[in-house]
Amino acid sequence: MHFRLSAMADEAMLVSTARYPFLVMNLKPRFLLLTVLLFIVAAIPSWLTVRAMAENIFEMWAQRYTEKQVLYDRSRTLQPILREVALSRQMADSPALLEWARDPDSPRKKARALDEMERFRQNFTDHSYFVGLTRNGHYFHNNAANAFSGHEYRYTLKRGETKDAWFFDLIRQGRDLHINVNPDPELGITKLWVDVLMRDGGEILGIAGTGLDLTSFIRDVVEVGGEGVTTLFVDHDGAIQLHRNQSFIDFSSISRHGAANKSLDLLFDRQLDRQAVFAAMKELESMHKSVVTTFVNIHGKRQLVGVSYVPEVDWYEITLLDLDVLLPLGGFAGIFVAYVLTLLGVLLLFNLALGHFVLKPLSQLDHAMSEIESGKPSAAGSVQVEHAGAGEIRGLLERFNRMARSVIESRLDLEARIQERTMALERLTKIDPLTELLNRRGMTERIEARLARAAREHGRIGILWLDIDYFKEINDRHGHAVGDQVLKAVSDTICSVLRPYDVAARWGGDEFLVLLDVADAEVLDHLGERLRAAVQAHPQPSGAEGAQVAISVSVGGHLALADEALDDILLHGDQALYAAKAAGRNCYRASRDPAGA
Repeated sequence: MHFRLSAMADEAMLVSTARYPFLVMNLKPRFLLLTVLLFIVAAIPSWLTVRAMAENIFEMWAQRYTEKQVLYDRSRTLQPILREVALSRQMADSPALLEWARDPDSPRKKARALDEMERFRQNFTDHSYFVGLTRNGHYFHNNAANAFSGHEYRYTLKRGETKDAWFFDLIRQGRDLHINVNPDPELGITKLWVDVLMRDGGEILGIAGTGLDLTSFIRDVVEVGGEGVTTLFVDHDGAIQLHRNQSFIDFSSISRHGAANKSLDLLFDRQLDRQAVFAAMKELESMHKSVVTTFVNIHGKRQLVGVSYVPEVDWYEITLLDLDVLLPLGGFAGIFVAYVLTLLGVLLLFNLALGHFVLKPLSQLDHAMSEIESGKPSAAGSVQVEHAGAGEIRGLLERFNRMARSVIESRLDLEARIQERTMALERLTKIDPLTELLNRRGMTERIEARLARAAREHGRIGILWLDIDYFKEINDRHGHAVGDQVLKAVSDTICSVLRPYDVAARWGGDEFLVLLDVADAEVLDHLGERLRAAVQAHPQPSGAEGAQVAISVSVGGHLALADEALDDILLHGDQALYAAKAAGRNCYRASRDPAGA
């Protein structure tokens, strides 16, 4: 373009050429030199300014991306762990195990507890369990291969033994739940262990739980982040609990005394970066934020760190994003080149071209980018920049419109996925997967809500506690598959009998709990007897060798007062259920009935 301007200058001075021929010879190179100098003077600071602006926008976008990535990784990682935690809690609270733990020398109680532990083993993802008792120190374990069937007792835990320190440290700490990565030299395995205390009031009777194979868990969950994304978990001291590189994991951190052997020091070369991550962990303790981000240097490369606290496992999740891999700044080179070319055109076309072709489009672009940055757009088409200007500026605006649509669509899609996964996780924690009824947690919340409403309205609620008669014999004779059919048949029968505003739950094992919203003694007795009769009349499933499996239930009912405590309600219902069993099973008893007292 400077050649065209030079020609225009030549034409403008044709009339003077005859009198001042030296002007053409002097002004042309000077004009060219001035144009080059103006371009250099304007281009250099402009380049630096635009680069700084692009980096700022890039960093803000990267921070938002990191927050979404951390929340997504947290949801994805927690799902398999929370399932094992829920099952481990159920096993630790099992009446059969607690009764045995109080009297570990009883052969009858031990046999019943081993049967209970075997049922839980089938449900655990790793198909393994462990139980350690405090009264005699016996440690029981069986694995996925059922290699220790009949020999579940493995060894006796001893104080002072290094390999057993984890057990006594957990008992001393008194934490109901603890998750740690620890090798078991006695069993020759290394796992992500879920440890749950077995309590009888204030007394700790033992520890029960399961383990997830460390290699498989890291491969299927921790390593899924992809190239440029590294996810790890640390405890409050910075000891690494999970990392895709197992050599970084601080094994046996539960029994550590003093500083961690393998901590965040392995990742960060500079003390400043370590302090920044610990400061982010400290900031999360205020619970004002779900994710804290900061920039650090790792091996000379600038990376973005997202830190989130996971209260369910009492760990911190740290996600490292290599920005050079995920969002290379070189991708913006085209924008920088377009800006420089546009700037050159502005210098040549002066004020009119500057205002019409650059300033106005850039103002619209800045406004649209501000809307995207602030998160205001709620639909993919709500941010559009008019195709004003021409040439490179127009291409830039079109590229921005495509990028804006892509960013907004990706954000909406990510938010929808997070909401979907959150709802699925919530359902997983409150719904029994076999019967699709509420589980113990879901029913407990429902009863507490109904009690609060009954207190306001001075009403009453009722519960019916059902227990399948001889369910253990059904499982032993016909197998667990038939047992599952029986559980499903009972749950379907309950749903067919209940009123629309009543709810049912699988309380655990072969026990079901029904909550009657509006109830009196007559309704309670009627529904209790009707449920019992409906189960007995249900078509019998086929068992082993085609034999029909007879199904019946014992039912205990209790009509609760509005101010009655939840534990008392469950106790009265349980007493009524045992009264029904004592009366010969396949019958109904209410807590007010002298026969059920």
